[in-house]
Amino acid sequence: MQAVDQTTLGVSGYVESLRRDRDRFVALAFCAADLLLEVNAQGRITFAAGATLSLIGRTPEEMAGSMLLDMIAPDDRMLMSEFLRGMTPGSRLDPVPIRLAGRTGPTPALSLTGYHLPDLPGCFFFTLRLGASQVFSENNIEVKRDPESGLLERQTFAEMAGKQLQEARKRGEALKLTMLRTEHLPELRQSMDREAAQSMMHTLGACLKASSAAGQTAARLDDDSYGLIHRASLDIDAVRTRIEAVIRAADPAGVGVKVTAGTMDADAGSMDEADTVRVLLYTVNRFCETGMEDLDLSNLSESLDKMTRETTERMNHFREMAHGGKFDVAFQPIVSLSTHEVHHYEALARFQGDIDHSPYELITFAENTGVISDFDLAMCKRVLDWLNKSIGRGVQYTIAINLSGRSIANTAFVSALHELLKANQMVRGQVMFEITESAKIVDLEMANRFIQGLRRAGHKVCLDDFGAGSAALKYLHSLEIDVVKIDGQYIQSALAKRRYQAFLKAVVGLCHDLGVATIAEMVEDQKCVTMLQKCGVKLGQGYMFGRPSFDINAFVAGAKAPVARAANASAWRSAQGYFGS
Repeated sequence: MQAVDQTTLGVSGYVESLRRDRDRFVALAFCAADLLLEVNAQGRITFAAGATLSLIGRTPEEMAGSMLLDMIAPDDRMLMSEFLRGMTPGSRLDPVPIRLAGRTGPTPALSLTGYHLPDLPGCFFFTLRLGASQVFSENNIEVKRDPESGLLERQTFAEMAGKQLQEARKRGEALKLTMLRTEHLPELRQSMDREAAQSMMHTLGACLKASSAAGQTAARLDDDSYGLIHRASLDIDAVRTRIEAVIRAADPAGVGVKVTAGTMDADAGSMDEADTVRVLLYTVNRFCETGMEDLDLSNLSESLDKMTRETTERMNHFREMAHGGKFDVAFQPIVSLSTHEVHHYEALARFQGDIDHSPYELITFAENTGVISDFDLAMCKRVLDWLNKSIGRGVQYTIAINLSGRSIANTAFVSALHELLKANQMVRGQVMFEITESAKIVDLEMANRFIQGLRRAGHKVCLDDFGAGSAALKYLHSLEIDVVKIDGQYIQSALAKRRYQAFLKAVVGLCHDLGVATIAEMVEDQKCVTMLQKCGVKLGQGYMFGRPSFDINAFVAGAKAPVARAANASAWRSAQGYFGS
């Protein structure tokens, strides 16, 4: 700025020059904001300009002398207090969402930015801009929050963090992930009165939100675990100390609890947004669910970093196995309990040629990281190719292929599956589908649309892991399916106690009335078969009829298990009555 000669202009001219400079800076500020505020060390507004009348019903002149927190929506006042607490001289507050106390209630979220002048300690400058929803990353994300702290829930945290990491990478900015554990906080809360506990959790939540990137990406992961994505410059020790102080102040005994924190780089690297979310969510879940057994509390940052690296490497390795077809397909028969004739076969994945080793842990990992869809599609391709080759040899089989409940919510997977089935019309009648991990199906209406799409394409659909209780009834009510496979543990319970047989018989009867066939898992001896027949179950699967085998022709008449020849026509025709016409 060009220097002004006061002696030349005189006092009045000098003052006018200062006014023009002030107006120029105010005009520049309004290029990016709708409201300007200057706040002193006591939290009082010393200057206001902009749309104060339309937002809160007061003119800028009326705002002078008012407390800043009084113009903030009540639910956001604690958050604003934490923002002020964390702004040291020379620090800047990046855009964060805040609501004002409007004339008829809280306003929509505004984008708040701020600066603490280093030469004037306690002098804060803030700008607020309408349309904060366009600035922040909640777009296209269903935001779920913990009602006690106001912090994000796990899934929302992973999704919003994934977006922020991708955006930060584009800006060339490095963010970090910090996990915190509060030891014995649930027990302390039980010793407090309800109002004090609520106030403590609200303050704790505000502290973490104020410390997170854009004031948004902080989460309550479980009863005593928290996480946040933040700038590399954030002093995590100060945040941890602040949380301990909040809890100690709320503790009737004045003792509080210990807070452990671990920080790691949250660089998304070459991963896309979807994979970033998967790795973050899996890391968060392991942090919460392992009970810290595989984490070194003395060096939590190193443990978290190692965990994330291992997750990324393992996820990429699994995807390579799926895309490269580096797995084998085993078969296990499902038979008629009355004739022991094969009805159809279930296709089972095996890795590294080990027929006896269940891939449960690896498949569960794939489901929890969201890459199971890659494998489900690869498995479908493998089985369809195998069926086409079998037709070329003049042999036909009916095969049930497993699809994870996680996959059917993936629109890209659903589209690719239907394209694959359309290209393999010749074997359409030989392919069934089993929906596994049904407990992870959240949107039953969406799941039923997917199931009906398969049925319209000519495929029978079975719901795996079926059991007792309200969940089973909910699935039967919401999902129009052809078959249910009753969970083996439920079968074994019915075999051990007669009272459970009554429940099993009732479930089977309900399925029969609905036109839904039933398959029992873990059928291992004739005693089990007899019990199942009394309960009305028609089909069974288990070691009594054969262990999984890479050779489907191992299941023939005369073998140790009394199973009929593959694709026995009479067995299939008789079983059609179970599956409907």
